[in-house]
Amino acid sequence: MEFLEKMHERAGQSKKKILLSEASDERVLKAIESILKSGIAVPVLIGDSVEANKAAKKYGIDLKGLEIIDNIKSKDLDKYVAIYCEKRKNKKVSPEDALKVITKNPVFYASLMVSAGDADGFVSGAATTTRDVAKAAIYCIGPADGIKTVSSSTLLIVGDRTLGSNGVFIYADAGIVPDPTAEQLADIAISSGRMAKILLEDKPKIAMLSYSTKGSGGFSKSIEKVQEATKIVMQRDPDLLIDGEIQVDCAIVPEVAQRKDPNSRIKGRANIFIFPNLDAGNISYKLTQRLARTRAIGPLLQGLQKPASDLSRGCDAQDIIDAVAITAVRAQGELLI
Repeated sequence: MEFLEKMHERAGQSKKKILLSEASDERVLKAIESILKSGIAVPVLIGDSVEANKAAKKYGIDLKGLEIIDNIKSKDLDKYVAIYCEKRKNKKVSPEDALKVITKNPVFYASLMVSAGDADGFVSGAATTTRDVAKAAIYCIGPADGIKTVSSSTLLIVGDRTLGSNGVFIYADAGIVPDPTAEQLADIAISSGRMAKILLEDKPKIAMLSYSTKGSGGFSKSIEKVQEATKIVMQRDPDLLIDGEIQVDCAIVPEVAQRKDPNSRIKGRANIFIFPNLDAGNISYKLTQRLARTRAIGPLLQGLQKPASDLSRGCDAQDIIDAVAITAVRAQGELLI
């Protein structure tokens, strides 16, 4: 069974409540129509019901059976205002300011619903920037225990099934943290390892990527940062199989690994790439997606107490469906990512 088919099957076993917050976007509404029919999750739309139904009629989309919650008129506004004020008490956010944020931004309402346990996860970003989606998740859901850095990972499914986990890789971080410190890079690696344990059903094999393999590039702040991050991960989670600093060919080609780094812990079998900065991560995933014509799913927000997923604004309806399925599977996991 293909990876995404397996995700859909696993998602359908639990019928998790997944929120979507872009009420008039044709792609989102088409995705919801499909999810209602397939039963991979229980979709709930956050936004203006009149606007949503008007758009559905315009595009010929059937939303029968869909729950729509208006974030401006909701009976639970006071509840979520109180939660937001508590979450942001260090910033001394007033109830009036909290109400403005929640009623203006459906993704904030969705995040608060997830935080309160009234839903299992959310998917947003088809018409909302990654910055705003991440801000809502960080402010309203907050980091998982033991993790200070909320980051993102992207699933890449390549044609060569001998690579990664039957062709599946996790790339991180490609969406959130511009220039992570060694400590932040370690958080990103640990969060990505947790993601892999739930989604890949395979042992995480983490490559801390660099232009250098075990000192071959000499000395630089970038190399030293990756080396330090690798040490931190090994200290914090000794069971994680991680190696670095390492070049990408050494990370995924066993023959190259044998020549360049015979003592490599991952031996050219990496399924997780941790990039030294956002430039490297974002450029690499988009190059892989476009040049190798691979499926890319994400960014999946990680390091949170509850699951949330961002979307590329260039996504299509199928991308949204897949993100909902993966978010539902993550909500089943014992680890909070």
